[in-house]
Amino acid sequence: MSGPPERLAALQKRFADHIRDPASNPAPDGVEERRLAIYRRLFFNNLSSLFSKNFTVVRRIVPDPRWNELIGAFLAEHRATTPLFPEIGREFVRFLAEQPERHPEWPWLAELAHWQFLNTTVRNDEHDPAEIEADPHGDPVEGRPRLNPTLALAAYRWPVHAIRADRAAPEPAATVLAIWRTRDDRLARLQINAVTGRLIEILKEDASGTGRMALERIAGELDHADPATLIDHGRTLLDDLQTRELILGTAPD
Repeated sequence: MSGPPERLAALQKRFADHIRDPASNPAPDGVEERRLAIYRRLFFNNLSSLFSKNFTVVRRIVPDPRWNELIGAFLAEHRATTPLFPEIGREFVRFLAEQPERHPEWPWLAELAHWQFLNTTVRNDEHDPAEIEADPHGDPVEGRPRLNPTLALAAYRWPVHAIRADRAAPEPAATVLAIWRTRDDRLARLQINAVTGRLIEILKEDASGTGRMALERIAGELDHADPATLIDHGRTLLDDLQTRELILGTAPD
């Protein structure tokens, strides 16, 4: 026979199941329906409000009835892999990616949500670019480039950065985006090509290497016919990334 702790746990689970999916889970016995309705409404509205703030463009695009359907399906069907509240947005992104049949008229919705969540993640990143020791006037080719610690890269099948509620539906287009916070705490974004993305990856992999070493590696991977020309172009690129504070400067000797 189960004791009080087991009965309490069973009651809590039944209550939670009902709040998440009242259509499929009957309410616990002895609880007034008026009170249950308040809990259901608060739970749904709080989550809807949170996602509306985290995914503003998604929310403007998806009309109210469909938005409510998505929130309801998320509550009823999705099982989070983390107990951390700040990560609940990532769980919504995963839900949209795993259930594209829920939003067939917006095949890019999961990628758009990912891009918006990435914006939030970078905005909340605890690193402070202003505290990184780097020479902002250093030579990023001969020196060792210091990447902005808040920098994040993402590759998409759709131009998610250009999707808006008042624009026509986009066509598929492979897109690589970078996002970071500047020293004065502004969000900066940049669309880059695959080669620039690979260069940044190499700089991330080996913080002890110089910009020239990274460019030479790129030339080798591309089997470039004229590595010297590529390095010349690379200097312009690295200078630009340093000006934008994607690269904060060069590491001190």
